Amino acid sequence: MSTLLPIASAPDSARILRDVLGPVVAQGPILRRPRLGTLAEKLRVDDRALRRVRRLRGRYGEGPVLLRIAGRTIALVLAADDVHRLLKETPEPFAAATGLKIGALTHFQPHAVLTTNSSLRAGRRELNEDALDSHLPVHRHGHRFVDVVHEELDGLDARTLGWDDFRSVWSRVVRRIVLGDAARSDVELTEQLDQLRADANWAQLGPGHDDTRARFLATVSQYVDKAETGSLVEALDRRSETLDPAGQVPHWLFAFDAAGIALWRLLAVLGTDQSRLEPIVAEARHPEASPLLAHAGAAMQESVRLWPTTLVILRQSHEDTEWRGRIAPAGTEFVIVSSVFHRDDDALDFANRFEPAVWLDGRADGSWPIVPFSEGPAGCPGRNVVLLTTSAAVSHLADRYDLDVDPTTRAKLAGPMPGTFNHADVRIGFWRRRDS
Repeated sequence: MSTLLPIASAPDSARILRDVLGPVVAQGPILRRPRLGTLAEKLRVDDRALRRVRRLRGRYGEGPVLLRIAGRTIALVLAADDVHRLLKETPEPFAAATGLKIGALTHFQPHAVLTTNSSLRAGRRELNEDALDSHLPVHRHGHRFVDVVHEELDGLDARTLGWDDFRSVWSRVVRRIVLGDAARSDVELTEQLDQLRADANWAQLGPGHDDTRARFLATVSQYVDKAETGSLVEALDRRSETLDPAGQVPHWLFAFDAAGIALWRLLAVLGTDQSRLEPIVAEARHPEASPLLAHAGAAMQESVRLWPTTLVILRQSHEDTEWRGRIAPAGTEFVIVSSVFHRDDDALDFANRFEPAVWLDGRADGSWPIVPFSEGPAGCPGRNVVLLTTSAAVSHLADRYDLDVDPTTRAKLAGPMPGTFNHADVRIGFWRRRDS
């Protein structure tokens, strides 16, 4: 008779909560908490998580290792092969719509594919893939998206911005791309989403702002009904009420905000070392040689590898599953801590370097799991759109502006890349290049 996977001892469970899972919750998995992000950086929480996982591997083997938390069975993933298995065997037997995820995301996207465990999931996934042109390198409205990015970023002349300032600009980009130009100034919509995301940080324990959610979803539906030409919502098939097409859109807005965080961190990294900018500037000035902005795209993916915007990837088993001759019971919620695998310097010689070349020479596609956009059947369907818009942004900014990064951030990024890097503390000056 097969036995259960190893269960962490009480002291080890406490250490896992302190060093691995607790910091994820504290920083805000759905909406970042800037002050706690600053504390997390000071405590180097991602480095501590990696050290803890290494100790757990030594004690429990390749795992996964089980924890009992508040009536839930949680399995912390320790082995690279298990990451690939969980992501490739989604949604059966490993559901992407876990109990923890549903408890969080229903605050603002109750009918999105990520919260769907029923027979509607396949239809909603297809709806997203079709609207986002997931199987194409460039979205059908890609040229317009790039124009929007350029138009909004051209207003940064001779300004020093903090994260909140830049996020205001990026949010205009996001609203125009997702909902259309009519949403450009709809700051209230973003504020409503922020409130709901703050609630979602606490999952089922979060306060419920039902009126705010109703207003937010109603406004999104209005933009979907208008289906402004050239927007993502125009590409959305609106015929099936059962699939709730408008209900897929909140996740696009949410995901694009994370893309802005990755972009802001990348600009800080590029601004600290001119040599990192050179291939991106050269590419921007000779687009015929790289029409899809390969160097800019590689740099963006490297930013997300170094500092994943999805802090944890979650899956939940529908049935008992076997792991090296041992069993995880049905209902187990599996937790993959992204940075633990992206920054494991025992496995990756480039773990703590900024090295965009790994996305161009195949090293990022090796057997070790580097999954900034997840992978498998539940991988990010908007990867092409995110990379197009962020690559266009970094290319445009690198070509037109000198980036003047604040001294504190410059010092942080002068050597090996820090494991934890709070984007909210970064300030960057944008000064128009004389040769642009």
